[in-house]
Amino acid sequence: MGAWAVGCLPRFRRLGLHDRRGVRHRRRRSRRGSGPDRLGRAVGDRRGAFVSLQNPIDPPEVGEGRLQGFDLSERRVIVYGAEKPVAAAIVDGLRAAGASVGVTSANTDGTSLFRLKKAAGGGPNEAVDLSNGTNVQVATRKISKELGGVDAAIVAPNLYHAAPIRKTLDADIQRVLMGNLGGTYAAFRSATREFRGRPGRLIAVLDATAVRGLTNLSIYSAAQSGVIGLVRSLSQELAPTGTTVNAIAVGWTDSTPGRGPSAVDENLLLRFIPMRRFGEAAEAAPLAVYLASEASGYITGQTIQVDGGVLKHL
Repeated sequence: MGAWAVGCLPRFRRLGLHDRRGVRHRRRRSRRGSGPDRLGRAVGDRRGAFVSLQNPIDPPEVGEGRLQGFDLSERRVIVYGAEKPVAAAIVDGLRAAGASVGVTSANTDGTSLFRLKKAAGGGPNEAVDLSNGTNVQVATRKISKELGGVDAAIVAPNLYHAAPIRKTLDADIQRVLMGNLGGTYAAFRSATREFRGRPGRLIAVLDATAVRGLTNLSIYSAAQSGVIGLVRSLSQELAPTGTTVNAIAVGWTDSTPGRGPSAVDENLLLRFIPMRRFGEAAEAAPLAVYLASEASGYITGQTIQVDGGVLKHL
């Protein structure tokens, strides 16, 4: 972009190094001071609901040599897409940490429903197609009523599609976008309504291709990476309420779709993983437990990779 083009943009012009008006304005502002009240007004939302910087949300306390705040015994969590192997492992991890967990499916086919019942373990569960926002809202309300409320929501959209772009149909585009990006949006929206103004936790569990695409995964990667944009935007929107929004990008695991059944295919993939092994679904669970806990209250807008280093190598 040339100097003339940059000068035509108002936001660049006001930040110019030699803009004397900007310098004088900053000097006057510095002389007026920058007390807590002024800072509080600066970070307030447009409706006037300002954040008090003098009384922030309490951080986890250290007691008897251990961080307090990781116990989920009073947390109520909904996991969407719990029939997926990684999500099912996260459900087990949440329950082991003491959380009350309700689950939904991401699809309504026979295999998904069978796996959903197994993941539910007798707890609240609803068969849902995540691409249908109305059904997601109804299922969320039912589970919230059974749990007595919702403190965190974890969404695992994984509607996989592999094909060259020339063979990808309009129907494929709609199905994959709605099953991944649209489904995550619907789940986050429904869960946020159930938070009812209280601080909550929103977590998306994605494929590593959300961060870096691969050949023949164009629409799948686009749909998954769109969730990262959603996470970044919502993290800013919901931060004043104390709600955090993050994503976990999981690399190749023993349950990754399309990994390849033969030893030859596995050896080819292992060459791209610095740790020279596939991950296990359960290895994403501890991070999900942490992000769902009160201890993670100052982490938001992040996409954290659990991939054995593969994205640093590709």
